[in-house]
Amino acid sequence: MIDKKQLLKNDLSGINQYLLENNTRQVEAICDFLQGKFPLMLVNGFMGSGKTQIVEHVLAHFDGIKLNYNCFETTILDDILLAFFEEFKKLTALEVISAPKVKSENFTQKINAYFQSIEKPIVVVLNSFEEILKSNKPEILGFIKHLSEIKNIKVIIVARNFDYEEFSIPYQKVTVLALEKGIYEKYLRSMEQKHIGPLTDELYKLSRGYFFYVTLTLKIMKLRNLSMIEFLDGYGKSFLTFNDFILREALALVDPVSGHLFRFLTVMRHPVSVKLLKTLRLYDDEKVLFFTNNLVLSRFGEYIYLKDYFKVIAENSIPENVAVKIHKGCVDLYNTQLPLKPLERDLVISRQTMRTEIEYHSTFLPKKPILPTAKKIEYKEYSERAKDIKEEIIEQKEEKDEKIKKMSFIFDDDELGVLDKIADSIKSFMSFTDKRAKEDSEESKLTLRELINRAKKAQSEFDFKHAVSLYQKALLVKNDDDYYTWLPLIYTGLATNYQKLSDWFNAQKYYEMAEDFYTTTGDTEKINETRYNIANIFYMTFKKDNAREILQDIEKQQVSDELMIKTLNLLANLTSDSAQAYEYYRRAIDYDLTNINKSVLSELYFKFALANEDMDDEKTAVKYYKKCIELGTTEHLADALSNIAQLYDDIGETDFAVKYYLESLKADEKAKNLNGIYTSSMKLAEIYAAKDPQKAVEYYTKALELAKEMNEAFYILSSATALGDFYFNRREKQLALEHYKIAQSYATKENADKIAQRIAGLND
Repeated sequence: MIDKKQLLKNDLSGINQYLLENNTRQVEAICDFLQGKFPLMLVNGFMGSGKTQIVEHVLAHFDGIKLNYNCFETTILDDILLAFFEEFKKLTALEVISAPKVKSENFTQKINAYFQSIEKPIVVVLNSFEEILKSNKPEILGFIKHLSEIKNIKVIIVARNFDYEEFSIPYQKVTVLALEKGIYEKYLRSMEQKHIGPLTDELYKLSRGYFFYVTLTLKIMKLRNLSMIEFLDGYGKSFLTFNDFILREALALVDPVSGHLFRFLTVMRHPVSVKLLKTLRLYDDEKVLFFTNNLVLSRFGEYIYLKDYFKVIAENSIPENVAVKIHKGCVDLYNTQLPLKPLERDLVISRQTMRTEIEYHSTFLPKKPILPTAKKIEYKEYSERAKDIKEEIIEQKEEKDEKIKKMSFIFDDDELGVLDKIADSIKSFMSFTDKRAKEDSEESKLTLRELINRAKKAQSEFDFKHAVSLYQKALLVKNDDDYYTWLPLIYTGLATNYQKLSDWFNAQKYYEMAEDFYTTTGDTEKINETRYNIANIFYMTFKKDNAREILQDIEKQQVSDELMIKTLNLLANLTSDSAQAYEYYRRAIDYDLTNINKSVLSELYFKFALANEDMDDEKTAVKYYKKCIELGTTEHLADALSNIAQLYDDIGETDFAVKYYLESLKADEKAKNLNGIYTSSMKLAEIYAAKDPQKAVEYYTKALELAKEMNEAFYILSSATALGDFYFNRREKQLALEHYKIAQSYATKENADKIAQRIAGLND
């Protein structure tokens, strides 16, 4: 039982006493819910009304298991389950609960087994429920319905607003309101605002009495030493809405060094653990405490995030070149986490979400070709390559040492040598412009066919801008007898190259023009191919409903097997329901695959293998990974090999795991994918550590040298520590010490302490 009298005190949760006084009725309603028969409570309120704090306050007096999850636009059910599983493991370690005795065949069953075996009262809280995408809600709502059937479980969902028709189980609801005028005035007096009158009335009207806005205003006034009249005068001169003004003022508190953390959190679409932020050297205890105390950053448990209303403003302040680098860093970060088992990851999100995030962040990256002038990396026999790398590192040591001092996600322009760089840039640009002017002069004399052939050549050489220019010139040659024969090809050529340049607006425009052309000729297959390309653009730009509508219509048409397979593939990509995705892939697999383009087949086999993994059918997964590999294409080759290796590794078939990791390594070396080479090298080293120490050293060293070459602090820390541990276990103390010292120079304080303990252990 919860003592209601105790609830009206702020002794346990530290809630603001005026927010608590304003919500006495709401607090009692939540208390009654926890002790009543309803399985579900919906708590709503305007942004900044304090609804989350009210729920947390009541739960501070709740004697049972509390599972709290903050929802984001990326959230799917697997993310929630993974977070709960991590909490269950902690509670088991603390002996608060016992691990279920029932053997589970898959992850969902493991979670369910915990829920079924815990006898204590459980309350599940989902905050910011409105953030979840509509397409991801049905599966989560199904999970909530399942929990509602377990007697000792209560669910509280917190959101700004609800579509009450979504909920098919009995629920209670409560609304958290703005501060009453009298309580608002008492709050101001407690914060040394003595002059209650017209000015405070104006602030009440602007803030609408919502706790967050009132509190943030008072904090900013105190930090800036502003009077009420000075603050309101500044707002009046800003010509902004009050919401925008106060949020911008809050973000103005962010200092340049903390700006790197804020840019990272702005780009990330889910919370990030303190542990990971420390590893990335973006975390500072004092500054994070300052920003959370002043309501700029949000924190729950060991996770930090930036609220969506701050992100809208913050993302516009990130320079494009810096944003591209952060997105690239995010892709690399997710790729380091994908091979890891759930409890080994620094990111507590599902693999499905990580793959979605890799696709999302990749859309912001320019598609660059490997230029002939680029540094060529040849992978010879390991000993020769390692020697080459070491020599390069010695030559570039001074430059490397300077780069090492920078944090992983700090992307500032190098101020050194700026004038020289500008001069070189201008010189290069002038040379390029002169060359392009001569080309333009020549191209103006080309025939329509010659322009199209040259555009195709430019596209094959990855010069997409030049290809666009040539197709645009071709579009103007209307006096050619074959103009209308070539016109749809010109439209699709423009669309394709604009798409390569991530210019989605123009890509869609020219695909639509091509569709209109094919409609006049009645070419049904071409119409649907073009509509598929438009749907793909909608998918890439996260207009999923638009994409789904087109694809579902194509699905009903009589189209070629290849187009139908592509359509089903894309429909599978659009769903977050693993069972539904599996069904789309299974249907695609049933078509005649004899003459299907290998690139299309490669994606189908790889994605169907992943879908079978998600369905815990490892045997079928291996079968289709092998089919993907047997195609002989580069698409998905290294990933398919690595995934098979991981499956064999998980069941203890290390010989097969080694075989496929070696093949994956070879594929990544051919593609010059350094991240993939690093990951496979580390996996091989871990396997060989017990059976072939010499090979283990070879691959650990290879991974470490690659980490140095990429200047990836996280990789260097991991590989150097692993190599140190390897030597430590073999009692080769001097070699262990050398590698621990390398790791120490890249470690955060927390990791440095752990490595210091390892070094101390060398003397035992």
